Amino acid sequence: MAIIAAYSFCNRNFSGFIAGAASAGFENVAIAFYPNYYDELIENMTDEDLRSLRERLSIVGLTPVAAYVRSDLLAENGLDLLMRRLDGVKRFGLTLADTGAAVLDPDASAAERERVTDQFVEGIRVAGDHAGQLGITIALESHGGLTGSADACLALMERVDHEHVRIAFDPANFLFYEGADPHERLDELVPFIAHTHYKDHLGGKNNPEFPLIGEGEVGYDRLLPRLMALGYDGPHTLERAPGRMDDEIALSMHRAHEYLIRMLN
Repeated sequence: MAIIAAYSFCNRNFSGFIAGAASAGFENVAIAFYPNYYDELIENMTDEDLRSLRERLSIVGLTPVAAYVRSDLLAENGLDLLMRRLDGVKRFGLTLADTGAAVLDPDASAAERERVTDQFVEGIRVAGDHAGQLGITIALESHGGLTGSADACLALMERVDHEHVRIAFDPANFLFYEGADPHERLDELVPFIAHTHYKDHLGGKNNPEFPLIGEGEVGYDRLLPRLMALGYDGPHTLERAPGRMDDEIALSMHRAHEYLIRMLN
C-alpha cells in the first residue's frame, strides 16, 4: 500500500497543520524544520524536545516519515551545518532527509556553472557518507538549477554517484522553474527518487499559481499510476494545500487526501 503523507509546508501554522492533516485523514507527515514552519532548529533540539514532538504528532494519529533540513553547501560551514542537521534527523528517528541542491544563476557562465557543480558534488558526497553511517538517505529537492528537470537530475545523480543521495521529485517545480515536462525520462529517474513533493501548477514557467493537486497542468492522473507502475515505493507527500485560513487549508488537504487515495490505492 502506498505511503501517503502531508508536508508541514501546507500550513505555516504548525498546530493548524497537525489538526488539518489528522482531520483530512492523513496518517503520515513530513516535518519542515524551517523558519516560519517549525521554528525550532533540529540541530538545537534535545532528545526530549524531539520525543515531545513525536508524542504531539502521535496524539492525533500522525507518524513522521521525513524531515526537511535545508543547508547551503556553497556557504561557509554549510556542510558542517547539514551534517549536524542529519544528526538531528537520526535522533528524531527518521531515515529520510530532504534538502536543497545548489542554486544556479540562469545567466551563469559555463565555467561558473561547473565550479558550482563541482563544489556541490564534493560537499554532498561527504554528507552522503555521513548519512550512510546514520542509516539516512538524503533527497535533493527538484527546485531548479542542478535539479530543475529530469535531464538535470540524472546528470547530477551520475556525478554524485552515491547510494545515500537521491532526488525529492516535485513535478510541479519542473514546470515552474524550468518549463520542463515532469513526465519525460520518468522511467530513468524513478530509481533515483527517494521522496515526492506534490503540488500542482498552472500558467507556464515562473507563474506562481499552485492549485489543488489534480487541478493543474502536471497531469497527476497519468503521473501517479506511472510512478507506481515503475516501482516507486517511497512516500507520496502533499506539499501544498490552497487556502489562507486553517479551515480552508484543512479542506484542501482533505480533498487532496481523497484524490491521492483514489489514484494510488
